[in-house]
Amino acid sequence: MAAAANRDTLGRDVVESLTRGRQRFMEHSAKARSDISACFDKTWFSRRLDLRNRIDDPILVYFSDQGFRAFSINPLFDEAWYLDAYEDVAASVSSGMIYSGFTHFVIDGLHEGRAPNATMALAMSDQPPASDVRREDFDGPRYLDAHPFARKFLSHFPILGVYEFYYAYGRYFGHRAPERQNGQPVFDDLLPQHFDANYYKARYLPEEANAQDALPHYIAFGAAQGYSPSDAFDETWYRLFYTDVAAAVQAGTMRSAFHHYVVAGREEQRRPKHDMRYALEARMSGISEPKLLQRAKDIEKRMQALPHAISATAAPRVWFCLPNLNPDLSFGGYKAVFEFMKAVVRSGRQIGIFVTEDNSDGLDYFLYLEKDEALKRVVADAPYVNRSVGTKIEIGPNDIFVVYSVWDAYVVQPYLAHTRSKRFLLFAQEYEPIFYECGSARALTESAYDYAHVPLFNSRFLTNFFRGHGIGAFETAEAAEGRDFHVFEHVPTRLKTQPLSGRKTSWTLAFYARPEMHAARNLFELGYLALRRLCADGVFDASWQFFGLGGLTEDHELPLGGGHSLQMRQKMPLDMYETFMNNIDIGLSLMFAPHPSVVPFEFAATGAVVVTNVYENRAADDLEAICSNIVPCQATIDGVAAALREAVARAGDLERREANRLRLTDRRWDDVFDAKTLDTVFASLN
Repeated sequence: MAAAANRDTLGRDVVESLTRGRQRFMEHSAKARSDISACFDKTWFSRRLDLRNRIDDPILVYFSDQGFRAFSINPLFDEAWYLDAYEDVAASVSSGMIYSGFTHFVIDGLHEGRAPNATMALAMSDQPPASDVRREDFDGPRYLDAHPFARKFLSHFPILGVYEFYYAYGRYFGHRAPERQNGQPVFDDLLPQHFDANYYKARYLPEEANAQDALPHYIAFGAAQGYSPSDAFDETWYRLFYTDVAAAVQAGTMRSAFHHYVVAGREEQRRPKHDMRYALEARMSGISEPKLLQRAKDIEKRMQALPHAISATAAPRVWFCLPNLNPDLSFGGYKAVFEFMKAVVRSGRQIGIFVTEDNSDGLDYFLYLEKDEALKRVVADAPYVNRSVGTKIEIGPNDIFVVYSVWDAYVVQPYLAHTRSKRFLLFAQEYEPIFYECGSARALTESAYDYAHVPLFNSRFLTNFFRGHGIGAFETAEAAEGRDFHVFEHVPTRLKTQPLSGRKTSWTLAFYARPEMHAARNLFELGYLALRRLCADGVFDASWQFFGLGGLTEDHELPLGGGHSLQMRQKMPLDMYETFMNNIDIGLSLMFAPHPSVVPFEFAATGAVVVTNVYENRAADDLEAICSNIVPCQATIDGVAAALREAVARAGDLERREANRLRLTDRRWDDVFDAKTLDTVFASLN
């Protein structure tokens, strides 16, 4: 049933699905993509999925939705069995480290000799017979003639050589390795075919020598001296680049680097001479990929306005310009803008929604999963447009635009040309250029703040950052709150809390652990490495347990060392979450960005000792003034580790923790965005 649903979803929005599949596929290295393509049986997969001829590249379908991982994509590979047989692979798939069992098998498992299905696993013995047959003495054609299954296997997994198959699988089946019958080493037979006598003579021999002297000279002297046998092969480069070959030559198992290339390197697809792209990719996978070409296309599309029409008689409307409308992301920053959206409707204003990144077909998915009934009514009643569905945006002269991401400053410019208000409202919840490396995306997001707008800042901390850098509304010193900018404070989730008292026999550390690349500013690596260091140092005894919150993948564990592990949790029911939060002793939440995030203060409200980092717009004194249970730290491994040591020392003083607990005021979103506030905010746009 789930697989059928995935197939139906593909049919509804092929372009979006294939785009997502291409992005996931391109995350693999160039070699991995080549190997996956070679082993991916497109006809088999298409027949299993009943794609017929609707899709040019079924690989993109496979990577478009995780539900497709269950489909067989190679007649000899059983995904379900593979994950059940190899727990380490299943854990890596579950955590998102690898996409599927099949991708693991192609990239690693095939070369490790892992069985791809139950039948092969049963046929393989635990201990293979000893084999001292060298590659150059191994008779591949005779082996394939004697063992038809080997030929079949290699036809389905052509990235493996015959000798590699024998060594990884065949000998475990009890196969005997046939040696060349004539006793002549392979290298001696093949050398004349690859040797360039004229090149060798011109480079290494005196002028009076004959071309016929070249090959005997190479065999007797040149190979040992590291001479190259032709212009097509660079002996020195091959040895220096492939250190295993240099070691084999040094040990005497190979006469020269060229010896290795002829008997093994060609089959292993090694390069005979310097190829800059190959050399770079071998050391730094993906470095030569022209990914910015695709980004240029993405940026061009991202900045384009959606189709619109002008209506002089249209009723005034507040348009919310959102990158996505996704119920799986309706937390954090989206929570605030959704509350603002509901408040606008409560004030009697009409709203509209247009989405600039997510091309999902309609609102059914959002309305099905979203739990906030009031929000669902607001969204369902509003005109909805994105880049692939909906009619043109009908713009009237009194319309107002609320921009969630500063990228959409570019999108709304053509609309503002037809409205009385020439400024848009920026729902500013972060300084967005920090999301990008120093490149075009960062330059464009920085310059987007130059467009005329009024920011509505989430937190004084963020406001102070913009003010300190003279960004946007603060380009002039005369910027006035209530006229040129506005500020609100996020309403943290209020949980039922219990007083800290009694004796404890176990202790809990909660880490806001976001290992996804898009959440890099949460400094997962610093927190994880600091915890591993302290566990190795014995700072945490056996009474401590560790939980990672906020991740987007299924529950799994990450090793911390010292007998500890970090139990990654995706989501908990509210009652279980409240119980959990009332029992944490240390909260670890990092944010390398101007906005401090809400999580440290939600941790502090439970009475936990909280470790969070400082930033240029929030000093240690600022954080401690909010709650003295907060232990500020520098954003370094040493800094986080030192703060955690301090937190461990303070965690046992329950009386002090209770006295210093952060007392959240009884604020509601209705109070933050009341009618008076909305009137002031919208009036400032005129």
